[in-house]
Amino acid sequence: MSPSPATHTSLFYGDAQQYAAGAGAFLREGLGKGHRGLVMAPPRRVDALRAVLGRDADEVRFVEDTVAYAPQWNAYRVLIDFAADAPGVRSSVIAEQTLVERTPAELLDYRRLEAAVNVVFAEHDVDLLCPYDAGSLPPHLLEIGWRTHGAVRAMDGPEPNASFDDPRDLLADLARVVPPPPGAITLDCASRADVAAARRLVHARGTAAGLDSTVVDDVALAVTEVLTNALLHGAPPVRLHMYDEGATWVCHVHDGGRGPLDPLTGVLPPAEPSDHGYGLWLARQLCTAVDVGNDRSGTHVRLHTRR
Repeated sequence: MSPSPATHTSLFYGDAQQYAAGAGAFLREGLGKGHRGLVMAPPRRVDALRAVLGRDADEVRFVEDTVAYAPQWNAYRVLIDFAADAPGVRSSVIAEQTLVERTPAELLDYRRLEAAVNVVFAEHDVDLLCPYDAGSLPPHLLEIGWRTHGAVRAMDGPEPNASFDDPRDLLADLARVVPPPPGAITLDCASRADVAAARRLVHARGTAAGLDSTVVDDVALAVTEVLTNALLHGAPPVRLHMYDEGATWVCHVHDGGRGPLDPLTGVLPPAEPSDHGYGLWLARQLCTAVDVGNDRSGTHVRLHTRR
């Protein structure tokens, strides 16, 4: 039997009691149907759900948001690995993170992550509930919940969400291109030797920006992958720009080609490193946020790292 289509539902709660009631009921319903339970949430929410579930909490896997969303796209990997442990068994999943601590670049990526769920997990055997703290989150963050979920959970269950946007249209709108600012450090890259020079420059400038050495290593690997892709699949000129943008340090790779045009490229782990999208997927695992877009000048990939 083919699995039922995935569901992606938001829950807007005003206080801890409403959260425990709504999220707890969702998990109990799933466990009662034989589903496996997964919770990715801040510690205080994990504690609240353990308390309301009682002994049923032993049937649920809990992962704190600082682990599941480090970085944000890692949450997809956590969900995929969880489902792979029991093929054919439906999962009831709660996913929430502490949004107020995110940078603007991370929040833009979070919007992409929520929209993409509706496409990349559409045929997966999963019911996904995303709680939003309506009592404290500002309107622009609550708006993400309204625009990216096909249903909203009410007291008596999920209801259709009239504010839901077509996810592919939303992802296309979010494929923003921001040119490098005046004064950005720029390196032209025409060969593999230039990629090695770029890697050394990333190490030097990342260290000067105050990044931890492990973080610099991660960024250098991400830049290497994206630059190599630009040389192999893009068109000249290929350039690396580096600059500060608010709370993040940006490594911006630009080439004169026209790809990838699909905003879903690299959001899921490819089966093999040689598969299409591997470089972007790896970059999303190594960087705070990743922007991909195209304009008349070619393709832009912006790799953000929180300072």
